[in-house]
Amino acid sequence: MDTRGRALVLASARIACGLLWLANLHWKVPPKFGEDTGGGLYKYTVSAVDNPVWGFWKWVTTELVLPNFQLFGWMVIVVDGTLAALLLIGYKTRAAALIGAFNAIPIFLSVLYYDKTYEWPWSYALIFFLHLMLYAVPPGEHAPRIDTALRADRRVRDKTFVVLGAVAIAVGAIGWYLARDVDFATQRVAMLGHAKWELKLLWFNGLSALLTILFGIGLVVGARRRMIALAAGIGFGLMAVVALVQQNWSNVSKGPPPLVGTGSNAAFWAMFTVAAVVLFRAERRRA
Repeated sequence: MDTRGRALVLASARIACGLLWLANLHWKVPPKFGEDTGGGLYKYTVSAVDNPVWGFWKWVTTELVLPNFQLFGWMVIVVDGTLAALLLIGYKTRAAALIGAFNAIPIFLSVLYYDKTYEWPWSYALIFFLHLMLYAVPPGEHAPRIDTALRADRRVRDKTFVVLGAVAIAVGAIGWYLARDVDFATQRVAMLGHAKWELKLLWFNGLSALLTILFGIGLVVGARRRMIALAAGIGFGLMAVVALVQQNWSNVSKGPPPLVGTGSNAAFWAMFTVAAVVLFRAERRRA
């Protein structure tokens, strides 16, 4: 395999890891994270006590995690969202991959013996070793990614802004199309005929979908006007912050679409903020 082909394979694996964390944010719903209903993140966390894999982790969950569960829930949101954002754009790739590998361990220890669903043990081993593989790859072989664009010339960064903007526009457009009703998003476009494959990553209401398109256009224009790219990145960041503080997140399988978006949306928007800010700073340092 030539250098370009190898880079694309590695980039695909990195993006798949980012999508893994992104896809599993939607059901970790603040501020209670399921503690009030016995569902969501709380249900699977309690499994470490009810169906223990390792006695020490049962003690940690009982004595440290559950007494501070809401704080733990926010930590999960921050860590998983950060991993999603960094791996998708390829910023601080090796550090994010290493954290992702070890983030799979407490999940494994909590849900392996969960008694109401079948958990395939190899899935957690695959998560761990795939992230560890990405960590082991020499930095120069992770291209294309933001880390590479930061060290390249201006033309590469111009192209990076265009690619980021195009992704935002495409996702926003699909999200706008899906922003009709929950049944449409969860049943009519369920991939492979299964509701668990529903397109949660693309679920917005109409306003947030249009803002995603608008700020995506700003990133494309930012290939020539860096201040516009920075403004678009800040816009994405504000959308992510509103999604975090509004406490109106929902599992898109139930109820009306949330005001702004789910946890997956927040991480998706934060990804563009990080990319725009670090690229803009790199430009300023070289000026």
